[in-house]
Amino acid sequence: MAFYNAGKRDILILCSFPNSDKIKALQSRYYDLAGKVEPHIAVTFPFDSPLSDAELREQLCRVARGFHPFRIVCRGVSAPEEDPDLRFLNVVENRDRIQALSDAIYHAILPEHLEYRERFRYVPHIMLANRPLDREIVLEDSFEMLVDSLYVERIGDNEESIKLYEITLS
Repeated sequence: MAFYNAGKRDILILCSFPNSDKIKALQSRYYDLAGKVEPHIAVTFPFDSPLSDAELREQLCRVARGFHPFRIVCRGVSAPEEDPDLRFLNVVENRDRIQALSDAIYHAILPEHLEYRERFRYVPHIMLANRPLDREIVLEDSFEMLVDSLYVERIGDNEESIKLYEITLS
């Protein structure tokens, strides 16, 4: 299921694990956006909004004040039933914190997009593959980091990530 998202914005957790090279190696082989966006956890789906970048930043800062930095652990690969070509690196620790952050953003800033989010169940993850696999992905490593900020990006004409700004969790 391909989406054309050029021009839309989204909100991400950029993943800077000490062993991110293992994720990037898999993505370079199986993920269409490899090299266009860093390994990340999408906190929102790509969206259109009448809010200017400054207005979005102001509202996002307000939401972020209600969240303190937290540690995440990612481990294990899963495949959603809806698409046999997708492979996710699972968030296994503090997934609920990411979901709460996403919920807060949708309710406070993007309520017009709640229907879309409910239609496509939100499960925090890092995309490893969205292309057919020539063999199953095995990744036994554990990936850990402190989440202390969010990034807002605009998606370019070639689906590349154009970072607009960073929002620090309080």
